[in-house]
Amino acid sequence: MEYGDEIVRRVRDLAPVFAERARGAEEARRLPDETIADLAAAGLFEMLVPKRFGGAERGFEEMAAACREAGAGCASTGWLSVIYTLHNWMVGLFPERAQAEVWADRPYALIPCVLAPTGTAAPADGGHRVTGRWSWGSGVMHAGHVMVMALVTAGEAIEPRLFLLPRADVTVHDVWRTSGMRGTGSNDIEVADVFVPAHRSVPLLDLAEGRSPGSFVHSGALYRTPLVPVFALTGAAPVLGVAEGVLARFAERTRGRVMAYSGERQRETTGAQIRLASATADLAAARLLLEDALRGVVRAVAEGSCDLRRRAGARLVAAHVAGTARRVVNDLCSAAGASAQFTDSPFQRAQRDVNTISGHVVFEPDAAYALYGRIELGLDPGPVTLV
Repeated sequence: MEYGDEIVRRVRDLAPVFAERARGAEEARRLPDETIADLAAAGLFEMLVPKRFGGAERGFEEMAAACREAGAGCASTGWLSVIYTLHNWMVGLFPERAQAEVWADRPYALIPCVLAPTGTAAPADGGHRVTGRWSWGSGVMHAGHVMVMALVTAGEAIEPRLFLLPRADVTVHDVWRTSGMRGTGSNDIEVADVFVPAHRSVPLLDLAEGRSPGSFVHSGALYRTPLVPVFALTGAAPVLGVAEGVLARFAERTRGRVMAYSGERQRETTGAQIRLASATADLAAARLLLEDALRGVVRAVAEGSCDLRRRAGARLVAAHVAGTARRVVNDLCSAAGASAQFTDSPFQRAQRDVNTISGHVVFEPDAAYALYGRIELGLDPGPVTLV
């Protein structure tokens, strides 16, 4: 068994533990420290860290498979599995000096990243001074560093840049009171006129095009991969995992459930049989679609041909997979009966979680479908589109 496959197995074995902790994570509005420790011990966070800094330097396909398994146990755990693992890969896209600073003590870091450019950065001697406030800081409650996107204005030009800061340089505002995904602790991040040296920032365009400083430090194709396709596809993995977890629970519940009033066993009803089969087929198709898209991006990067059409296709697949997962979860939860809505039921939690995470901008179906359609039909996607 290869190292990547072993990590997937370890996380799969942990999924029932994550499920047991899900209610506590929701009430605390952050993941338990034990869950972070378990994921770290499984080797997940260092999967995409370069070998020269002690990481495993594995691939996105294995990483997505592991995060899908985590999502089957707990949506918030699955989402932060992606956040922390993918953002370690993003550190590998910064200049080498920044990488050495972040990974000085261990081959992974816990880093939230907000790509919405809701801050500003003014050029200063040797770097920039960054100011702003960012929402949706998933994972900030365990963070040692943060990454935020800010706009740099130089004359008439405006350049979005990603900035890497120590956790001590930011203020976290406790605002994360939501109906779903509560365990992610996605609180606001504020930076007040903090100096960030030049080696701790990267232009967004370089990340989007796969030509970041890190791509010249590390020879592997992993570090020449455009940001948006892998962000969208790996992000969809735990959403799919949530639906797979609900399907497994629905099958188990249906086998033993006796219908109120009629006394009929639910497993003997045609409706339950059809819903089980339909959900099985839909999720299997979504999984194949996701795996094929990730494999295609990896292959295209290795061949030097990850063009706009393929990148837009990744957005299309991610939105479609997330939409399929949401539909399946809502359908199965409605068929599980009213008692599935009690607060100690994993059904209602999964339903709220998947409905919340499906609202993420990268999974917005109209935007993703229109983007693919425009590019397929030969139209320009526009200057501010994430692709």
